[in-house]
Amino acid sequence: MKKTVKKALALTMTAALFMTACSQKAAETPPATAGGDTGTAATEAAAAATEGKSKAERPVAGMTCYMYSDTHIANVRNTVLKAAETGTVSVETSDSQFDVGLQMNAMDAFVTKGCEYLVINNINTNAKDQVIDVARKADLPIIFWNTDSPSDEEMDSYGPCYFVSSAAEQSGVVQGEAAAKYWKEHPEADRNGNGKMDYVMLMGQIGNYDTEMRTKYSIDTVKEAGVETNCLLEVVCEWQRAKAQDQMASVISANADDIDIVFANNDDMALGAIEALKAAGYFTDESNYIPVLGVDATKVGLQALEDGTMLATSLNNPVTMGKCIYKILELLEAGEEITSENLGYDIDEHKRVWLDYVAITKDNLEDADLSKYE
Repeated sequence: MKKTVKKALALTMTAALFMTACSQKAAETPPATAGGDTGTAATEAAAAATEGKSKAERPVAGMTCYMYSDTHIANVRNTVLKAAETGTVSVETSDSQFDVGLQMNAMDAFVTKGCEYLVINNINTNAKDQVIDVARKADLPIIFWNTDSPSDEEMDSYGPCYFVSSAAEQSGVVQGEAAAKYWKEHPEADRNGNGKMDYVMLMGQIGNYDTEMRTKYSIDTVKEAGVETNCLLEVVCEWQRAKAQDQMASVISANADDIDIVFANNDDMALGAIEALKAAGYFTDESNYIPVLGVDATKVGLQALEDGTMLATSLNNPVTMGKCIYKILELLEAGEEITSENLGYDIDEHKRVWLDYVAITKDNLEDADLSKYE
């Protein structure tokens, strides 16, 4: 999509800040893991029009990631970058390092450099209108991805504002169903014999949509199955494995005999809990097994399922998400109105795409094989 207005923001930013936020070009990134999709005639025509142009001559999308080290985020990023290798829009990415200030500075830097699209893994959850305003003032399309959605009013306040994420409540339901099923099939799961499912909840980010939905729906689903629950600890670990491991070690020290099950808002935190449990002597045999549940079906999470240390997870498909994000960019560049038909994914009246989760256990690991979705 060609712009008639190119507004510059943050012109007083230092060169050092600019390089920090904007120097991560697609050509400089690690090898990607999955491909893109340029299925429509219009996007194919746009690709033909750009054939022969160097990467520097193509329009650029500036893409923020809340943290490169997050396994799911890294997989989405790699998918987008892989698609950009042969697509009509180049992509540059920035690691926000879970810092709102860095992310906002990166957006400003992308605008100053002349990026034509903004693709934001937003962590400024209490100021989504401000994030949209950066795009509005610069007259640039913006795509929110893998984050909590702006309200209907916020989405509708700016025409070229799009959203791609998974329906987080589904992943909470997957956890709750797996936990309730295990509880009913394994009477020994009630380790202290109090008739209640005593659980630990390892949460992502305060105020984050995924955190809230996964936390709520997992326990609500257990209760709806007729199981009484008791929360031993509910703690924010900011999606990080190391923080989850530290928190889990503390609760083991205080409540070792009471822990029946561990819910984690993502696989990385689930793996941190598993490491703490292993260090405390759990998982040596069936008599000291404690179910741990994650979300995302990452490669390392799937290995834990195969090993028997994780009970269940759900596939938040990074290939599907990355391909959907990039397809929106190509349709915008081709000047097409984005519909469910030409996008290939259902998009609602507020320009949101909600992707479905897939429940994954040891019995259907093949359903999490990302090569099937490339």
